[in-house]
Amino acid sequence: MRSSKVPALLAALLVAGCFAQLEDQSVTVSRPLCNGAPCVPGGGANLNAALQASGYNTFKISFGDQPLLASSTSVGPATVTTSLLLNQAQFNMTTAGGNFQQVTSFTLLAAPRISAGSGDDPCAGATPACPTLAVYTQATDGTANQTLLLKGNGTDLIPLINATTHELIIEITATGQAPSPALWDADASMDMALKARANIP
Repeated sequence: MRSSKVPALLAALLVAGCFAQLEDQSVTVSRPLCNGAPCVPGGGANLNAALQASGYNTFKISFGDQPLLASSTSVGPATVTTSLLLNQAQFNMTTAGGNFQQVTSFTLLAAPRISAGSGDDPCAGATPACPTLAVYTQATDGTANQTLLLKGNGTDLIPLINATTHELIIEITATGQAPSPALWDADASMDMALKARANIP
């Protein structure tokens, strides 16, 4: 995400004289699960157990320092209110010989912290409970292959993004078997709908 939308919104505000609204129905952020070589355990093991045992059940999405990434913020004389709704999430396999055919469910949660390592589940017993962001279910969505597509539930991500680090921590919970390579990697992406409205008192 880039802050170029902010000047556009304020310019429209000056023309309108009282309020302006900016909408983008498809804003995408992405990152690989691993930093370099494949790192997520596979080998056809229980996927959820493998993720938790390795500590790769959580990852961060960085949004950068953006004025719009607040539910409500003041920009000059204007008050800007923003929402960022998750449309869908997607995982694209990047490891040769790997696929998601044996994955029966895959869920993304907003976690309070990154995993501390082997066996740690940041969402276990979390208060309040970690909100569900997107879900894939093989029984209703069909068998995945190289791409795992998760349906978003329209959660507003703005309140979940850390105001200091500008990051959102994601936890993966899953059922089924891990991809067959001993170690695998995938590009994770999130497609979102941005709406920002600026009002002058």
